[in-house]
This record gives sequence, C-alpha cells and structure tokens, in this order.
Amino acid sequence: MIADPQKATTVILLREGAQRGFEVFLLKRHEKSSFMGGNYVYPGGRVDREDHNLEIRPNCRGIASGEARQVLEGSPEESLAFRIAGVRELFEEAGVLLAYDSQGGPFTLKNPEVQDRFSHYRDLLNQGSMTLCRLAQKESLLLALDQLHCYAHWITPEARSQRFDTYFFVARHPVGQEATHDQRETTAGVWIAPGMALGKNSAGEVVLSPPTLKTLEDLSRFNSMEEVFDSLKKRDIRPILPILTEISGEPVILFPWDPEFERFKKEEASGRVDHGRQSRPGDNTTRVVFRDGRWHPYCKFKTPPAFCLDR
Repeated sequence: MIADPQKATTVILLREGAQRGFEVFLLKRHEKSSFMGGNYVYPGGRVDREDHNLEIRPNCRGIASGEARQVLEGSPEESLAFRIAGVRELFEEAGVLLAYDSQGGPFTLKNPEVQDRFSHYRDLLNQGSMTLCRLAQKESLLLALDQLHCYAHWITPEARSQRFDTYFFVARHPVGQEATHDQRETTAGVWIAPGMALGKNSAGEVVLSPPTLKTLEDLSRFNSMEEVFDSLKKRDIRPILPILTEISGEPVILFPWDPEFERFKKEEASGRVDHGRQSRPGDNTTRVVFRDGRWHPYCKFKTPPAFCLDR
C-alpha cells in the first residue's frame, strides 16, 4: 500500500557570499532522526493544523490568497498554510523570523533583550507551548509571506513508507538576524556556497538528501542571488516525483528527466544497467545512487539539456 504524502515546506535561505556569489544555510539533522538522519538539509518540516488557523490572517502581509494559489496547487487556504508553515519552520529550526514590525519595517533582533525574548519564543514553539499566531499577536508583527518565493515542488518516492509533498521556497537572509541550528532536531548549521556543498558531498564530508543535492546543483549555475530571484519570473514549478528502486544491491533514485525513467516506472528494466557518468559541474543529474553512506549523483545525458532549470 502506497503511503499518502504529508504536506511540508522547506525554505532555502540565501545570503551574499563572504568572497563572491552567494551561500545557502544548511542544517545537519540529528543522527537519530527517523527521516534523513545525519543528512544536511534546508530548514523545513510538516504543515501543521495550526498553520491553517484563520486567526493568523490579520498578522500576515505581502500576498493575497488568490496570488498564493497562482503558483501552488490546492485551495487558497492550503496555499497560504504552506507559506505560514515556511515562516514557522524557518524560525523554529534556524532562528530566523521573516516578519515586519509594527511600523512596517523589516523585523530585526536589535538588542540582547529582544534576542533573549525571541530565543525563548523559539523554544516555546519547538515545545508546542506557543503558536506562531500568538507570537505575532503578542509582538504586533506581520509575517512576511512576500519574502517566500516558490522554487520547486518535490514529492517523496512512492516506495518510501514516510512520504512528504513539499514546496521549496527561497528567501533572503534578513539583516539583523543570525541563523543558528536548534540543538534539538539539528546538530549543526552552516553557510556554504552551493558548489562547495556538492563538492563536500562527493568527498564524503557531508551527506546531502537527493532533493537538497539536486536543488543545490541548480543553484550552483547562478552567479548571484539576484540571478536566482530573476529566474523565478519564468520558472515552471512542476511536481517532481522520483522513483526509488534497487539496482545491483544499491538503492537508486531516478528523477523524471532520466532517459530510463519510464522504463523503470513500468518495471521493464532488466539486464545490465549503466548509470552514466558521475555528475560534473554543469551537468543535470538524472539519478542518484546510495553508496558508502551517501547519495552519489550520476548523469545519463552526454551534454546538459536546455531544460535542466525547469525541472
């Protein structure tokens, strides 16, 4: 029986690089986590019932329900819930709150007293003792939903027992706040250039989940944050549902653009299987193979296809 995927949100937080280009914020999940334990991932998690609470609407700013539905599938209410969950998860897991203050300016943690107060709020949210709605009301904040820009839509393979239907958003790291891991579900946090993260995965220094690996590969093609955000105007957001299978005793995930995807989907694959070459900079990875405790990216194309950024 195929498990129904749970709704989830992920936020790709970007900032200008120390030297040039830009960096993303990654969190290392606790080794004992039931899902992707030890993997480096973006902040994110499930869409909770409280994220659908209509009471939070007056404390949201920047996007109307109709606009939310233009990109995301589902009802306007569900579309907004994805974004509200993104704000909440980013604050719970990374300590970054996308919001506007009571004067309409960007929210900042400007002094130690405010930092301590919001650190306590973060703990309460993680403990389930407080809601994001209550926090926004108490501090007269407006959640900055307009700072979340839809980037991708991934669905966990049907072969998994634990599945997620996840929207990936990109957002700029707000000035006056510091991203940190929660020391609960995550054990480390790092700012890193997309290409460097891919290199560390290949070297076995970090372990990237397949969606994280693939989105980092896409992001590594851009030279600046502005290029990333400019690309969103023409980006085609389509759901990506990979296939999880086993080949020669190794778990393999094939992405929908892999030349052999349909053959494996119909379970027609037989005989010797060639994974192609290990992905190089500029390639569009078409499958990943789990070996030596991490996912290795492979490319079945001889040259990078023109549609790589649309997938």
